[in-house]
Amino acid sequence: MLLTEINSIKQAEEMVGGLSAPSKMPSYAWSLSAKRCNIGSKLAQVKGSVCYNCYALKGRYMFPMVQGALERRYNAWANDRERWTDAMIYIMHNKKHIINTGHFRWFDSGDIQGEDMLKDINTVAWASPTISFWLPTKEYKLIKDTKLDIAPNLVIRVSNPNTNMNTLDGYTHISTVYDKANLTDSKGHICPAPKQGNQCGSCRACWNDKVNEVTYIAH
Repeated sequence: MLLTEINSIKQAEEMVGGLSAPSKMPSYAWSLSAKRCNIGSKLAQVKGSVCYNCYALKGRYMFPMVQGALERRYNAWANDRERWTDAMIYIMHNKKHIINTGHFRWFDSGDIQGEDMLKDINTVAWASPTISFWLPTKEYKLIKDTKLDIAPNLVIRVSNPNTNMNTLDGYTHISTVYDKANLTDSKGHICPAPKQGNQCGSCRACWNDKVNEVTYIAH
């Protein structure tokens, strides 16, 4: 039962600062500025890391209108977590495209802002059992140390920090990045998007809790 009175999808989306609609994805997402990434912003300065030359720190992501929208989402959560959580749950139960696709992604840019945000995301997942959630993150310690009972429909996929290798241990779901010359070294499910117009198509490996490792091709 929601503690916040919500009367429409429009109202709910305003309460969460709006949703993003990545062209590659089958459904909507919710994102923050990559400038707010705790670990990712540091990795972005390291040549050879998966965050170096980050797509979310250049191009259209840097337009003032886009940065404004990303900050609006952060403030919507930071200023009233309870209202944000209720509004997200309302969206998952009432926005037709999300219901029809049954999938949602957290952070097509940005990352978890700490334990409180992870807790709220997990609450949304528990309250929305018909939706599969994918949460990519580089918050290694936070995920390894969390004591939260993670919802079964929330796949937290921890991203390896460097290209052409897998140095992660102790995580149930991970992602890696390999360039084409080293792709045969990967033991993960290779993302098919580059071969299908940079679209997920029918692939849902990132959301699939049976897929331990997803490998993306460096570009």
